[in-house]
Amino acid sequence: MSTQKTKKKKPKFYFYSRYLDDGEKIVDVAHRHIITLKIHASKTMFFGIVLPIVFYLFFPGAWFVSVLWICVGIFGLFKHFIDWYFDCWLLTTYGVVDLDREGLFSMTSTRVEYHMIEGISYTVKGFWNTMMNVGDITIDKLGAKTSVVLLDAAHPQELERKIMDFQERYVAERSVRDHQALKDMLADMIAYHVQNNKVDIRNKD
Repeated sequence: MSTQKTKKKKPKFYFYSRYLDDGEKIVDVAHRHIITLKIHASKTMFFGIVLPIVFYLFFPGAWFVSVLWICVGIFGLFKHFIDWYFDCWLLTTYGVVDLDREGLFSMTSTRVEYHMIEGISYTVKGFWNTMMNVGDITIDKLGAKTSVVLLDAAHPQELERKIMDFQERYVAERSVRDHQALKDMLADMIAYHVQNNKVDIRNKD
């Protein structure tokens, strides 16, 4: 019997593609902890979904108000999800792209390439954050006074190690490419001089 190997489908990050450079690929995405989304969504769920349903049970004649109220609540839930989804770090083959959404139509993107990372640190404060492994992680950019911060990140220690691994891999691959490029350049220079010397000798003869 022939055995078929099952290939795992890689996640597609279609909505993040606009923030990538040519040839750049997303390796992973670091979001804020899902508990932050649940906390904000639970408030909107109660005031935007549960209350209008209760209002309809007591005042069925005002169904239009309840429907409009629920629509506003659904929009609020959608906004919470969009804010959470786009408030993240994109870990790419070139570096870290920090996305910060401010409202539905405002987005800030900050790029820190791996060879420009000066340091990575994280802080976990409070009992519940320690129990759920939630913390703030910071990347310091080389030669710049500004830093990028991901608040309430899930598993900040693992994220720190993952970024450092990507950085080491990127720097190693880049050094190999630079070394190969230098060898090619020297080979071209030697070939050029050899060719010119041959031309000069022929001219003298």
